[in-house]
Amino acid sequence: MDTGTGAVTDIADIAAWRARRAARDDVPMGSPPFVLEEPCPGCGARRVSTMVWRKDASRDRRVPFPKIEPHFLCRDGRVVWQEITESPIPASAWSGILGHFEDEGLKTSG
Repeated sequence: MDTGTGAVTDIADIAAWRARRAARDDVPMGSPPFVLEEPCPGCGARRVSTMVWRKDASRDRRVPFPKIEPHFLCRDGRVVWQEITESPIPASAWSGILGHFEDEGLKTSG
């Protein structure tokens, strides 16, 4: 993309950039991490969700949000969806994603 200054900007990692920008003011809820049973199909990374309070500019307040680290899905070394909320999976189907809670090394089935 030409920015008008003759410099070319690489916007290939826009999903990761947007997620970092949105997450900069996250407030942890203090709940234990939820580890997804299936690793990222793109790179095999272990995916962990933690609940945070995230600013919702459309409502001018914070809302509960499942933050995924390192990402929800990547392909060929690029993040496709940083967060589950960006994926085409409807929120009503999230309960079908298997995982377990971890609290200070203690694993419980979820």
